[in-house]
Amino acid sequence: MKLWVKLITGEKVKRGIVRVVREDFDGLTEDLRGICNELDIPTPMLLKSRYEQLMNFNMLRFKADDFIESIRFDIMYLENIVEV
Repeated sequence: MKLWVKLITGEKVKRGIVRVVREDFDGLTEDLRGICNELDIPTPMLLKSRYEQLMNFNMLRFKADDFIESIRFDIMYLENIVEV
């Protein structure tokens, strides 16, 4: 699947990146870690329930509570780009 990762501060997208990621939980977790390294940000905690939310609704938001370390943005927004 193709994932659009956006870092949002206030109501503005400060940074965004599109990457192809694996659809299984372990693969997505590893790919998300790589994306976060590329963006030079901490990696959020991805739980199975959050993974299922992404698979069912094609979107997922991570707020500061989802990160162990402090972040310099308000929301990390993941959106599955569905190609028709």
